Amino acid sequence: MTNPRTWLTLAALLLLAAPASAAAPPVKITSARVGLPPGGKATERDENGQGVHIAKFACWAPVYVDLDVAVTITEQAELVIEAADPDEIATTLTVPLNLAGAPIGKLSAVEVGCIGYVRPAGVGEVMLTIRTKDGKPLSEPFRVRSLRPRDPLTYVVLSLGGAIPGFDLPKPAGAPEQSTELRGGRVELATLTDVAQLPDRWVGYESADLVILNTSIGSDEFLRKLFGESGGAAEKAKRAALLEWVRRGGRLVVSVGGNSALVSQLPALRDLLPFEIKGTRTPNAVGLSWPTRATGKTSSMRGDLGHKGLPFPVANLVAKADRPARVLIPMPDPTTPIKDIIAGQGPYGLGKVTAIGFDLDRAPFTEFSSRPEFWDWVLYEGGANRASGSDSKTRPNSGSLTEEEDEAAIALRTHTDTFDGVPVVSFGWVAMLIVLYILLIGPVEYYFLKRVLGRLELTWITFPVIVLTVSLAAYFSAYSLKGRDLKINKIDVVDIDPATGRVYGTTWFTVFSPRIDTYTIGVTPGEGWGDTEPGTAISWVGAPRGGRASLLRRKYSYHTDAEAVADGLEKVPVQVWGTKSFGANWSGRFDPAAPTAIAKSDLFHPPGDPDKAIGSFVLNLAAPVLSDCVLFYAGQAYPVPGGTIRPGETVRPVWDKLQPASQWLQKEGGLEDLLRRAPNYSEGVGRGRGNVQQPTAAFGMLPPWGVLFHEGTLTYGDNVIPRNASLRRLDQSWRLSPDHRSEVILVGRVVTPSGTPAEESLSGPGAASRLWLRELPGSGPRTPIPGTGRQETWVRVYLPIK
Repeated sequence: MTNPRTWLTLAALLLLAAPASAAAPPVKITSARVGLPPGGKATERDENGQGVHIAKFACWAPVYVDLDVAVTITEQAELVIEAADPDEIATTLTVPLNLAGAPIGKLSAVEVGCIGYVRPAGVGEVMLTIRTKDGKPLSEPFRVRSLRPRDPLTYVVLSLGGAIPGFDLPKPAGAPEQSTELRGGRVELATLTDVAQLPDRWVGYESADLVILNTSIGSDEFLRKLFGESGGAAEKAKRAALLEWVRRGGRLVVSVGGNSALVSQLPALRDLLPFEIKGTRTPNAVGLSWPTRATGKTSSMRGDLGHKGLPFPVANLVAKADRPARVLIPMPDPTTPIKDIIAGQGPYGLGKVTAIGFDLDRAPFTEFSSRPEFWDWVLYEGGANRASGSDSKTRPNSGSLTEEEDEAAIALRTHTDTFDGVPVVSFGWVAMLIVLYILLIGPVEYYFLKRVLGRLELTWITFPVIVLTVSLAAYFSAYSLKGRDLKINKIDVVDIDPATGRVYGTTWFTVFSPRIDTYTIGVTPGEGWGDTEPGTAISWVGAPRGGRASLLRRKYSYHTDAEAVADGLEKVPVQVWGTKSFGANWSGRFDPAAPTAIAKSDLFHPPGDPDKAIGSFVLNLAAPVLSDCVLFYAGQAYPVPGGTIRPGETVRPVWDKLQPASQWLQKEGGLEDLLRRAPNYSEGVGRGRGNVQQPTAAFGMLPPWGVLFHEGTLTYGDNVIPRNASLRRLDQSWRLSPDHRSEVILVGRVVTPSGTPAEESLSGPGAASRLWLRELPGSGPRTPIPGTGRQETWVRVYLPIK
């Protein structure tokens, strides 16, 4: 017979649980998608049969959320996104979610101006929740379990305003005609058809290697919302995000044909283009000729664009007087003046914008017999040449992520993670010490107590003594080997654009912690390197992992505010004698008209000779001297005599010892030296796995040319492939074209003595970036950094020619 007290207890529990089970959460997350929407025939599908959105490893990706609102929300809410980093530590990022007054029922978060962001570290899950500003939960956790980011080598082409009809690329010999994969699956298409879907932060485009904006008739509403002056704050934020992505190294192709009148009426779009649009003409056919993919030999293709003799619109592209640009089609011929420009290209900050004077999503181009070959030209001329090519390897089709074709990034990561004076204890030594420890607390102790003392009961004393002694010995041995000082290795690549007064910085750094500690991290321009601008993005650096947070539930959070997402990291845990690597993209601004501007250019073309550049330039860098200086102009390299430039010094290039830039880079660029720092890299660029090189501290200073001009350092030998998959944004090899004569590029190194105190080398006078480790920038006085630091800084200056 059951005890009555048992029944009473069960009844009380049911009464207590009833309100909780009956009260449904105010908001339910019904679905979520991570990445850019697929634009072609999706190669992967989720459990609902929908095309899987495209995200790439270690690239920020937008998060789109669908909701079901059950009650009227009166409080300010926020979307919380949690994902693991490569060390399996949970990261948290929050973005505002304006649900106050939102209608009851189903809605998409983009309808209330909310797009989240996450940086995938591997195959795993992302957890989403909605809460109030004070932390009160408004929804149950929602898990995205199907997240499978692409490998870094994947080349993503994103179209804005609509899908690209008939997109195709030449198929390699032996490939089946019915195959829908592009370049063996390494090229993928994505599309954003609604302005509301567009990222409102520039980092949301990180997964895209090339963005194509079609402006054909039918896209009027999209163009007016994105580039029109009548748009609201949300539309302006999305436009600013796209433009900032291009300025920071993005590649954009704009096709202008039948809708050129509207394009001319939108100032923001008109200013973006490298050419003026002066109406349209309507030929029955246009003869096209374009160079084939660079293979070390000069060749071209030709084709007549037209359809049954019917006229079609072609925009009249006219060069801008204040913004020189390259003409791509027709192919430049010194003996023939250019009449009708079909396609051209110009820089926009660090990025490039390619304009094509006909619609790529309309006839007659969609019926063009050489359409795959022309799209191939668009990819390599508008984007990254070698990375998008058919001569590269097929994308790995394994269940886990790889870092194929990304050895330059691996080498850079390994270099910052190698600390002078901190030996790495091999696994063999660790295994041997473990075996000795087991022998000591087992057979050795037993023999000593049994045979020598004859009293086994003394193990209650000897065992803890042995454990304590060995632990203390290991602790003090580690201190003697690893040291007691905080150590930081940092690399800065700084791009200076005097024409616009912008400084763009990319920083990688690794922290070696002598104790268990947490760090709050920020990066700002150093003193004299420009005033801080919004848009800084800071995150982890690491190899692909499982993407699942560890059971220890360590976590840290990204700092977000109205002007930036992930512009700082708060309370990042680092274990004793452990390392943690980070990367940051930041920018600064200076007045280019000021007498002491960071860089001033008085270079110009002599009258009647646009092929030459004469004049002078002056640098006013905060660094005491710029060493190892090299100038690049019109496809030629010119090492500066003496190799150094000092602040305030007037430099007049003589151009007397020129050599082809590609030849100089392949000889002096040290690409092999750079790649040998990557574990598992085989000796010889382009060779298969074989003679593995192991990184050591003896490698010395990092050779930067394989990062700054990666494709320029590559030869055209068999099986030579690019190895900078996640660093394509920094590769400015396209500016080394012989017909790129609008600027001179100066590259040099800031010398920082090794072994100097961390505060002086990493954040003191002359440091391009300033590192914060204890508080976020703007939150209060900055705490000086203790310990020692190693700093390497490379500067690239784009000197305009008048």
